[in-house]
Amino acid sequence: MSLLEVNDLRVRFHGTAPDHYAVNGVSFSMEQGDILGLVGESGTGKTVTAMCISGLLPREKAYRSGNILLDQTEIFDCTEAELNRILGSDITVVFQEPMTSFNPVYRIGRQVEEGLYVHEKGLDRAQKKARALEAMRRAGLADAEEVYRKYPHELSGGMLQRAMIAAAIVTNPKLLIADEITTALDVTIQAQIIDLLLDLNRKEGMSILFISHDLRVVRRLCSHVIVMQKGRIVEHGRTDDVFAHPEHSYTRHLIEAIPSRDKRVNEDE
Repeated sequence: MSLLEVNDLRVRFHGTAPDHYAVNGVSFSMEQGDILGLVGESGTGKTVTAMCISGLLPREKAYRSGNILLDQTEIFDCTEAELNRILGSDITVVFQEPMTSFNPVYRIGRQVEEGLYVHEKGLDRAQKKARALEAMRRAGLADAEEVYRKYPHELSGGMLQRAMIAAAIVTNPKLLIADEITTALDVTIQAQIIDLLLDLNRKEGMSILFISHDLRVVRRLCSHVIVMQKGRIVEHGRTDDVFAHPEHSYTRHLIEAIPSRDKRVNEDE
């Protein structure tokens, strides 16, 4: 039984042409423990697909059809209360901009704990703090006690990204959606975040839907990859197979556009 099933997903925003779909007939599934990459240029429908899966796409903003089953629960049939129960517990999302995702007037620890206040109300304050510190250490924040007391402006971009991951995993979700979370980081911090996600997957069996336009990161992290173009899936398979033998011309162009040392040497010559 699949953890996630997306069947013939179509999304058209209100006010657009009747034949203009942001997502057009997307279908795929994920098993427990999968790391699936969703790649393509900006505007190909990656984030809209993720917003539908997480229930974050406002219903009044777009026409939607198809089915999304998370652990056999139909997301499109959920009430607002049911979505609030699922989001932050069974499924969590880490966004692209850590600098703007935290509330600047609250300390990091309080914001990491937020999911526990919503989904695990039986915990007392000390237990919530202990769970937050544990999540922060799992996210690679070695000085968790110190970071817990800091405000967002006191942390670097890499530390903020780890804190966001801590907030996402504090409730031990079944599915983590990571939307372009390595884009604004330098290559060293980027590598550390990839290692962190791999560690969460291997040790805890956490399923990860990783959205990115960076194929180098996807190749290192993901076991399977979906390539999207203009709201459609044009290629889907094991990551090694897709990179070694891309079948669609769009996929080939994306792979050819990956910077490499050999290309730079040839260009210099």
